[in-house]
Amino acid sequence: MITKQIITSMLTALFIFLLAAGCGGGTEPHPPSPPPFPTERPELTTPTKFDLASPLTVVQNQKVTIDSDIENHSFIDCEVRIANDDIKITSSEFANSPVYIEQKKNISLDRVIFRQLNQYEKAAVNVYQCQDLVVENCQFAGNYIGMGIHNSSAEVTGNRFEDNNGHNALVIGEGSQANVKGNYFYGSFPHAILILNRENSSEARVDITDNIIDQTGEDAIDFEDYRNAAPSNVSHNIITNSGWSAVVIEYNSWESNITVEDNWIEGTGIDWKLSTHALQPEVFQPGWGHGILVEDSSKVQIRNNRILSAGENGIEIKNSSEITLERNGINCTETGIWVHLYEEASLSREFSPLAPENADGSQVIASDNIIYQAQQDYEVDEWSELTAQ
Repeated sequence: MITKQIITSMLTALFIFLLAAGCGGGTEPHPPSPPPFPTERPELTTPTKFDLASPLTVVQNQKVTIDSDIENHSFIDCEVRIANDDIKITSSEFANSPVYIEQKKNISLDRVIFRQLNQYEKAAVNVYQCQDLVVENCQFAGNYIGMGIHNSSAEVTGNRFEDNNGHNALVIGEGSQANVKGNYFYGSFPHAILILNRENSSEARVDITDNIIDQTGEDAIDFEDYRNAAPSNVSHNIITNSGWSAVVIEYNSWESNITVEDNWIEGTGIDWKLSTHALQPEVFQPGWGHGILVEDSSKVQIRNNRILSAGENGIEIKNSSEITLERNGINCTETGIWVHLYEEASLSREFSPLAPENADGSQVIASDNIIYQAQQDYEVDEWSELTAQ
């Protein structure tokens, strides 16, 4: 009898154990938890600031053509053009001397300083229809525009962009393919990185990763008219102290195919006080202070970002569709996630006006987002839809 009782007790205990484990005909096991968004500010390497060793060969007040490799040169108040393919420029500087690289291949700029280009709407480095440009370990300081890349392929790695505050630090446009990795941006106005695809090139693509972006006058990373592009990515960046938003996708960026993920965003909508460029056509004006803004756009995934101290909404979606919000952690002043229809002013704006047939509410899918602090977690107007999964 005692043996039978012991066996019965053991079987009962085993049955209870199987039920608890979900293996004995009970409830389905819980799905695995999603990976957490970053909870600690990641550590990224800031490119080291350097000075060039003297003596340098000085060229001043000339129009210069470079047709072979150069090293240890200083160009002051010049206009410089790259004449051939397969040229490498190292350990040199260009002071108030714009460099033009047009229809060239395999150009390399390494440990080059581009500084104090005080010419209206001109970039220190101008790239047009080039292939396999490499810009690494360079410094862009005090220029009207740091670098413009147009209809080209480029690697921009490990550079310092400081106080390029006439009209953006880095511009990528006209169907370019660019990898922008491990750079440091400070004191840019209005944007640290401006990305365009007004020509609807299906080859347009950017990968913006592991950059440190601090003290930007308006939006730190701004996609404008980024239409019908190849998949692009903004990931693992530290973006702090933006006068407006950290990441913006706007101006009819339909079929943009952009993923914004694993970024550390802290401090948006700040009162930007850095000095501006002497030739700057506009001064800092307070604007929106959202962490991430998507307006008049489609096909955007925003996931696994940490948004802290956003001056307005954590994530704002306006007149956009096929938007996915997953596993974002938000701390903001106003609404955590704000989903609304178009702005009336977008229909008549001077630049890239919204077509009436594209004016509507927003369609958003959201899952596993955490709102830590906000006046309200969500706001969705009657013309828009937020679907929880």
